[in-house]
Amino acid sequence: MSTSGLSRPASAHLDPERIRIARMRRGMTKVDLGNKLSVTPRTITKYETGGAPIAMAELLSGALGFPTAYFERPSPPSLVASEVRFRAARRATARERDAAVAAGVSGIEVDRWISARYILPEVDIQTFVGEEPRLAARLLRGIWGLGVKPLPNLVQLCESRGVRVYSLPPFADAVDAYSIWSGEAPFVFLARDKTPERIRFDLAHEIGHLVLHSDEGGETTAQEREADTFASEFLMPSASIIEYLRHNPNIDELLAARDSFKVSAMAMTFAAHKAGRMTDWAYRQSCIELSQRGFRRGEPGGMSNYEMSRVFPQVLKVGRSGGARAIASDLQLPLEDVHALTFGAELRAAQSTEVSSDTNRRPPTSRPLRVV
Repeated sequence: MSTSGLSRPASAHLDPERIRIARMRRGMTKVDLGNKLSVTPRTITKYETGGAPIAMAELLSGALGFPTAYFERPSPPSLVASEVRFRAARRATARERDAAVAAGVSGIEVDRWISARYILPEVDIQTFVGEEPRLAARLLRGIWGLGVKPLPNLVQLCESRGVRVYSLPPFADAVDAYSIWSGEAPFVFLARDKTPERIRFDLAHEIGHLVLHSDEGGETTAQEREADTFASEFLMPSASIIEYLRHNPNIDELLAARDSFKVSAMAMTFAAHKAGRMTDWAYRQSCIELSQRGFRRGEPGGMSNYEMSRVFPQVLKVGRSGGARAIASDLQLPLEDVHALTFGAELRAAQSTEVSSDTNRRPPTSRPLRVV
């Protein structure tokens, strides 16, 4: 299934691709939407190929939760679902994958809105198709002038190199992450329901896809392995691990290195083994102990902050551009989708202002993750 671009429909009909995108975003099948509208799935197919009558706009809006004017706009950007590599492709259902593609289409539209009003960093990400993943990671580090030290905020690093990083809305986030090239711009879409360390690895994994597989369609096991290998070397260069860890480090030493590189303890242990700093026996014993301590299910004592965007807090300042409401109004997107795609940056800023202005407010019972 694809969201191929079509010419704008006749004025008597709603745009067929926007009907398809809205249905996908809500995780509905044609049968589901047909039941809501009291029409047959065949009628929905007609709507999504030739357009629906203008009179159906309000009913579609009510069924899909999109503004009526969304269906009257020109056709959306093209994005082919079969060419998208989902991080959790095997765990995600077809509906969840479709929802992620639809969210990506909205993300591209939001990015075009931003690019028309702000000067974003130029794209500076080379491709190394066919190159060995570890070497590609070292080459990219060299081109970006990063050396072999632990990386800073990875979201902001990507943004500074012209990579568009967006967050996935609920339901669409079941795919974990994916990356695409749209025109000349690279995009990464991230789920935000994992530990900060694992999200950081997901982002590095998607950078791997962008530089290694830009001319390859679909998703294969080999591509996923290569992207994982790239991510490990990009986040934890072998040359740097040798400086941070002695031979066969203990758990406390592994956790100290984990904190320096801002990765999961399991990823750090795996990288140390690959770099030759741990014997097979020491690696197995460390994995067993980490598992017993709960490191397979979470990251005890890990990063307290999610890495956040630097672009969106600036763009979404209401005084500058009208904020998320202006984007939602201009693009006729649901406001909650704009917030979800932009890391909730505007909502976080509002919450921070509200808390700081109320000195009598009791602190929350659980410590929230702070914005970087």
